[in-house]
Amino acid sequence: MTRAALYDETGSPDVLRVGQVDVPEPGPGQALVRVRAAGLNPFDAKMRSGFIPSEAPFPRRTGSDLAGTVEAVGDGATYWDGSAVAIGDEVLGRAAGSVSERVVAAASELTRRPPAVPVEVAGGLWVAGLTAVSCLVTVPVEEGDTVLVGGAAGGVGLVVSQLAVARGARVIGTASVRNHELLRSLGVEPVAYGDGLVERVAALGQITAVVDAHGREALDTGVALGVPVDRMVAIAAYAAIDELGVHDAEREARTAENLAGLADRIADGRLTLPVAATFPLDDVVAAFQTLEGVHAPGKIVVTP
Repeated sequence: MTRAALYDETGSPDVLRVGQVDVPEPGPGQALVRVRAAGLNPFDAKMRSGFIPSEAPFPRRTGSDLAGTVEAVGDGATYWDGSAVAIGDEVLGRAAGSVSERVVAAASELTRRPPAVPVEVAGGLWVAGLTAVSCLVTVPVEEGDTVLVGGAAGGVGLVVSQLAVARGARVIGTASVRNHELLRSLGVEPVAYGDGLVERVAALGQITAVVDAHGREALDTGVALGVPVDRMVAIAAYAAIDELGVHDAEREARTAENLAGLADRIADGRLTLPVAATFPLDDVVAAFQTLEGVHAPGKIVVTP
């Protein structure tokens, strides 16, 4: 048996508890991972609250991002590059129910963790990092583009902004004033969100692309400023995607190979993903309360 975050009904973070679950043997192509860090994501909160419906039986587990150590390996378990997964490997990736001491993951959704990448950072990289990659596959940017990033101080926003800057694009990012200095340090021009955003952005120049990583305010600003809808992408504004005809972020780029590339960028200092706070597994309720409230930029991570 191992311990995991569980819930028996949908609702607020208070429905979460820590309980015992079976540890299955990894099957073909799988690995058993001792989880050292599991990043939380808004999707996890939406599933637990019931905002996103599910037919899964209770009790349900939560989480997907992880970093940890391989403890057992199923037959034919290989990484994305074809190399064999071995007991003792330090890895990052994803697995359903990752807010747990141990979890079985598909080897194809794991990659080796570079020693220079802290385990807490690695544990929160899959969703934020690969969603950012997907946004820039859906709407490519390059030198000469001016990109408006909505929610630039969030997990996805931070990564997508830095990747766009690295491609030579000018990046304007919406954020609370308290986060403007962080964005400037990453090469992003910050702008306060809220009333008057259209005018503030217009004063900074012509926008050629929009990535909205939080809600739809940046999308509506892009429409008001004449950005073509095929140059706009959103990650969670489902109504706006249908109403405006902008892109939803594609899924095919969310691979362990691309995750490895992001980890290499963090290892050599070309990419930063802050960790706002860490919590032990027994404090998972507080971890989700922090995720769903106002917190410092970066990931909320559980360290089982």
